[in-house]
Amino acid sequence: MISLKIKYLLMSVGIALIGFFTFAIQPMTTNASQNNVYDLSEWQGNFTDNQVKILKKEVPFVILRVQFGSNYYDKTFNHNVSLLKKYGVPYGVYSFSQYINPDDAKKEAQDLYHRAPDAKFYVNDYEQQTVKSGGTDNATLAWVNALRPLVNGRKILFYSYQSFMLQHASKAVSAYDGYWLAAYQSKEPQREHVLWQYTDHYFSPALNQYVDSSLLTSKNSDWFIGGNSKPKPVAPASTGSYSKFYSVMTVRDTTNAKFYNHAVGDKKYAKQLSANYTGKHFKGYNVNIDCKAIVNNVVYYRCYVGKKLVGWIRSSALGPHISYTKTKGTKKVRLNTNYNFYNHIPDSHFGNIKKVANGKSYSRKKVTLSDKAKKDGWRSYYYKCYYRGKLIGWIYQRAF
Repeated sequence: MISLKIKYLLMSVGIALIGFFTFAIQPMTTNASQNNVYDLSEWQGNFTDNQVKILKKEVPFVILRVQFGSNYYDKTFNHNVSLLKKYGVPYGVYSFSQYINPDDAKKEAQDLYHRAPDAKFYVNDYEQQTVKSGGTDNATLAWVNALRPLVNGRKILFYSYQSFMLQHASKAVSAYDGYWLAAYQSKEPQREHVLWQYTDHYFSPALNQYVDSSLLTSKNSDWFIGGNSKPKPVAPASTGSYSKFYSVMTVRDTTNAKFYNHAVGDKKYAKQLSANYTGKHFKGYNVNIDCKAIVNNVVYYRCYVGKKLVGWIRSSALGPHISYTKTKGTKKVRLNTNYNFYNHIPDSHFGNIKKVANGKSYSRKKVTLSDKAKKDGWRSYYYKCYYRGKLIGWIYQRAF
């Protein structure tokens, strides 16, 4: 930036020569994968369509000067920014500040925004002492405070070289989102910064001229330009209640439910929802469960067959896991029992469960036992019973 260059030219010949050999004699070629960022003004002239097309591949974004104080508006800004928009080159903007007091600083900041409302970020280039009243720190703080309500969360940076910042804006700089540090040297400065302007003699193949260039070091380009130009949509909040739940259950034979990749009805996953399997594909299978969800008062379980995740299914599609073991012996049926015999254990996964005999028909009769079964979590059993060698069915142990 112009004033900064003059100050450096006034430095000793030895330092100037070092700077020249470090940065000037190597016309470097760059591309968008590199970390160089150009700051450009009317000194680079009006861009052409072809230049901007190449520039898009050369840098992740550029920074354009909009004004020199409020009273001078860069002659090439409107033309150049229209081409940047046309070819999708992201850009931030800066004002070469000339404010003389806090009120003047507010006006300069507001003018910058109104002249470049679509910029990705904004910069206060304060490198020349012009403040006559109100204090330099106060004026620099007024600049950022005036701009902040206008930019809708976009970044606001402070630019200067370190000695000037320490003398005139050491307090105000912390109110900015980052410090763009000017230091024409080969080694990166230790002073904290988000962007380092390291040379005014970097060759741009796109523009076919030497330009000011800065390096992205501590921040990537998305930090400055926000990645996609459109704001990312806010993901819906989960409408389900989730908790750890460990169990084994069995898929019912008659279920029409499906296994899904998410609990059905949770708005957070509505757009990604898809069916993995039909429930009938795994009818009669034991499934391992590790999570429970309640969505719209419906319970869902996350299920695995062995170690394979098959998905979420509503609880009504599952029956209790039942352990079967062989047994021997006889038992006498109670008088007038209210328990009956069934072809399968009631509420098991089988689809054709039905009563096969009244328990009262076998009051005080001895039945022979061949198997017993217990639902997970229960202490009592169902028994498979025979009478005079003929299968009757399954009955609950309280019938005896």
